[in-house]
Amino acid sequence: MYEGTCFMTAGPLDGIRVFDMTIFMVGPWASMQLGALGADVVHIEQPDIDWATLGAGVPPTINGTSIGYIAWNMNKRAFSLDMKLEEYRRRAYELLKTCDVFLVNMRPGVAERLGVGYEDVQKINPRIVYCTVTGWGTSGPMADLPGADGQVQYVTGFGSATGERDGAPELYRHLTQMDGTTGNYAAQAITMALVARERTGQGQRIDLSMLRAGTALQSGRIAEYFASGKVAERLGASGAAAAPDTAFFCEDKAWLGISATSQSEWVALCDAIGKPELKDDARFKTNPDRVDNRDALEEILAARFAERPTDHWLFYLRRAGVPCGYTMRWDVLRNHRQVLENNYLVDVETGGWGEVTTGGPAWHFSDTPQRWFGTPFPGQHDAEVLGELEAARASQPESVKQGS
Repeated sequence: MYEGTCFMTAGPLDGIRVFDMTIFMVGPWASMQLGALGADVVHIEQPDIDWATLGAGVPPTINGTSIGYIAWNMNKRAFSLDMKLEEYRRRAYELLKTCDVFLVNMRPGVAERLGVGYEDVQKINPRIVYCTVTGWGTSGPMADLPGADGQVQYVTGFGSATGERDGAPELYRHLTQMDGTTGNYAAQAITMALVARERTGQGQRIDLSMLRAGTALQSGRIAEYFASGKVAERLGASGAAAAPDTAFFCEDKAWLGISATSQSEWVALCDAIGKPELKDDARFKTNPDRVDNRDALEEILAARFAERPTDHWLFYLRRAGVPCGYTMRWDVLRNHRQVLENNYLVDVETGGWGEVTTGGPAWHFSDTPQRWFGTPFPGQHDAEVLGELEAARASQPESVKQGS
């Protein structure tokens, strides 16, 4: 079970504190993963911000707040700082002395102007792991341009291979592919830098960009292009590496996804759907043959799957060991036995938005449990964090206090 409180379990990053100066999705997604692993993530917002209207221009919303803000800022505490004001900047420096990680995803130069560039922070805390995430990198002709998920999908070539056959390039439907991927890479890099610090005793700087993450994600397709010189064609719902590997419309007007990625699965599929003659069809003998004749094969299979309802095909295909799955709506997924058994979806209580159902952590640790708790509203933990800073200040030797 995932407890709706900050400190019920000691995760693998227990004892690590993160100064989280992030906005939109990329950075907040990364720090949310660190919080799930047990880190004390202190998320920074402007003082007196109207938390009930955060991201109000980005629908859908809950109680006026963008669902994105709520979904990407779980597993954190909220602390108010206006980095443009000296009083708050001193407070930020006090907090940074107690932190292990500094995370920011703003354009190059912004953190420096606010007094928390790498050199500034490294002087305050030499052991800190400093991670900066940008759209395009810290140098080059695009460095100062804003970067968003959709732009990065197009610029990295991701959108060029996505879309209907002979149709226009399309974005990934959830519009968070590059955001989430970059955030995951950032959380991974920070964790590895913390491991390195255990060996060396030194912090370091991590530079990560959405452009870099987007190209890393597509390593296979990029290698394919430069090896063959062939631009990946848009295939709609079909996978490029195998056939059949797509969705078919069944008699009950529902879609069923089929992925026969090996010869044994292909043979089993032909028998399960009552089309054994396809095994001996020269067009479909091997997977390369099937890929070359994808259109003809999918036309034959589409006609066959349209003859029976989804449940009929699921029964015979699963019995034959053919990978398959029906397209599941969120309400069905919420009550699916496999999801319930493994607690894949988590209901969390939030301070300002009621109970919210979220995807929860993607992993399970047997000895250092992960955690998941609700999004705080900005400033919710101001008194708590200020009390901790006061206690830390009081515990310092008098010589340190006088020099600070």
